[in-house]
Amino acid sequence: MNRRVVILGLPYFGQIMEKELGGHGWAATYYHHPGRSLPGWIRLIPAVLRARAFYLISSRIDRRSPQAIVARLLRKPMLIHWVGTDVVFALDSFRAGAASRFLLDHAMHIVDAPWLARELAEMGVSAEYQPLPVPALRREEPPPFPPNFTALIYYPTDPTDREVYDAETYFRLVHDFPEVTFRLVPSPPETLPGPISANLHATGWVSDMDPVYRDITVYIRLTSHDGTSFMAIEALSRGRYVIWTYPMPGAVQASGYDEVSSALRDLYERHLRGELPLNEQGRQSVLALFDTTRLALELSNRLKRLLKARRN
Repeated sequence: MNRRVVILGLPYFGQIMEKELGGHGWAATYYHHPGRSLPGWIRLIPAVLRARAFYLISSRIDRRSPQAIVARLLRKPMLIHWVGTDVVFALDSFRAGAASRFLLDHAMHIVDAPWLARELAEMGVSAEYQPLPVPALRREEPPPFPPNFTALIYYPTDPTDREVYDAETYFRLVHDFPEVTFRLVPSPPETLPGPISANLHATGWVSDMDPVYRDITVYIRLTSHDGTSFMAIEALSRGRYVIWTYPMPGAVQASGYDEVSSALRDLYERHLRGELPLNEQGRQSVLALFDTTRLALELSNRLKRLLKARRN
């Protein structure tokens, strides 16, 4: 059986899945998505013609896009893995009457977060939950908490990406908890609204997050829209606490200043009393849910079902 798969989409995830599917007998190759570049798609055509299927990690559904045109002309089996903000863009296209019905109806759809399936239902899309493997899980014993209570914040540099983050609550927390050390990545100080409080340390881009997780107590992530956060999972796997807008086993779900500050204060006061243990519940939950071997096998089986359905 032809087991060649062309993977397009987000580079980080695409390169991970190229390796993981390769371990299950697939000739999977990740390619940079050409976007709307016609020359880029022309260069990709030979690989697409040889492949048995497309695997898109993140997608657009504009019916006039080269991707939609190529999909409609070649009619290859297609698996679309929705991972977050791509669902927002898809819904915008759908509501504007610009969506490709072919992409919506002829692809197998999976999502990396359960709530995304509910959002896709508006477009008449039925999608199943399929987490992506998280390479940076820590399976060995987690390090102890640092002596000083420290909170990690993720706040991107790009203005468009920042639109979904609750910056107002972030910086209010920094101001109202002067006794707590806050670490912010990946935005450097000059990109933040000033003046910056003395308890906020913004160090810009970090290539190796493991030392950062080692030096924090809690990770705070506040968004108006999200997929599954790898940083939240990575922090939980190290026994750290997580305060997040969305639900995750072992994390505290909270949004808005009142809920988030209450959750943070509870953790901080337990720390002061010496009663804050490592988050073993969160650690065990994510180690089980995001087991790389199992998830790669599940995805391989989905591709097999996709190809079998198209033969029938």
